[in-house]
Amino acid sequence: MKKSQVIYLLFVAIISSSLFSSCRRGCTDTNALNVDVLAVVDDGTCTYSRVAFYASAGFFNGIPLTKIDVSVNGNFIGTINTVYPNGPGNCSASGTVQYQFQNGRKAEWNTTVYLANGATLVGSGEVFPSSVSDCIKVNVTR
Repeated sequence: MKKSQVIYLLFVAIISSSLFSSCRRGCTDTNALNVDVLAVVDDGTCTYSRVAFYASAGFFNGIPLTKIDVSVNGNFIGTINTVYPNGPGNCSASGTVQYQFQNGRKAEWNTTVYLANGATLVGSGEVFPSSVSDCIKVNVTR
């Protein structure tokens, strides 16, 4: 093969490679579980972690908790009614409240804790999706 043919083939290979790589589609969100670091065009296939909100204590200053309502981004998502002193075993444990991230943005959560004496307490925080763990556990009674 002539030197000019080799150079031409090499040139075609480099151009083809750069054209195809610049069109690589995949999940480009670094907060997603399935981020594709080689993708340059987001194709909408990103999947995100989920959160299990749980209670590690059933009392506040000796007064029993009767329930804990949880809201995320201003929307009520459920009521915690089970105590896990060491955290739940998984994100779908009964008595927890689950939230599935739909995008890579943070979730702002609020709780209303109802006590047996009729008093209420409020709590709040924020949680971000994880790119390395499918299940994020958030204790709302610390």
